[in-house]
Amino acid sequence: MRSSLFLASCALGAVVSVGLDPSGGLRFGPREARADSLIKRPGSHINYTVELEPHLDIGFLHYGGYGGGNGFRGYNGFGDPDIGAGFRASIPVGGTLFVPRINDTIAITFGIDLTGCGSYCANHVEFRAPVGLQWNFFFTRELSLFADMGGILNADADGAHPDFFFMLGGRYLFNPRTAVTFRIGYPFVSVGVSFFVG
Repeated sequence: MRSSLFLASCALGAVVSVGLDPSGGLRFGPREARADSLIKRPGSHINYTVELEPHLDIGFLHYGGYGGGNGFRGYNGFGDPDIGAGFRASIPVGGTLFVPRINDTIAITFGIDLTGCGSYCANHVEFRAPVGLQWNFFFTRELSLFADMGGILNADADGAHPDFFFMLGGRYLFNPRTAVTFRIGYPFVSVGVSFFVG
């Protein structure tokens, strides 16, 4: 029994220290973990012409005037959730623009979102059109993080009003051209699927 446990421990130790399939399989050893990190290798990321991202939205940050309110346009705190969907397109315009020694890119990002909150907030429906910059950081072949910020035009039954947006997000590629994408920030949280074209 002891000899079986000893042999199993040795086998597990060999797998952990050496790793499996360095071309794309499992990697456990510290050497492989270091080799798989791309953040300090500029240009080592997926090449694409445009990222197309349909997504679902949920938001808790509301604007003044909700439900026949006070006529003030602007942030009005947390409230009943908005739920909806949207679409985002992001076009890369350059790499390593701000920090030359890291694996990053800059993209122009724009899209549309339509959210509503039903009878519990007077059937409020909001149309949003964001336009801004996206700063991407590529950590491994599968994982990238980013920050979005820019201006957003909000339109509802009371008219249109400008605002800003700021969101932090991440992507995980589950095949070479498709990723799960998540954002959190102002004015909502979104989760979707990114398709890298070109």
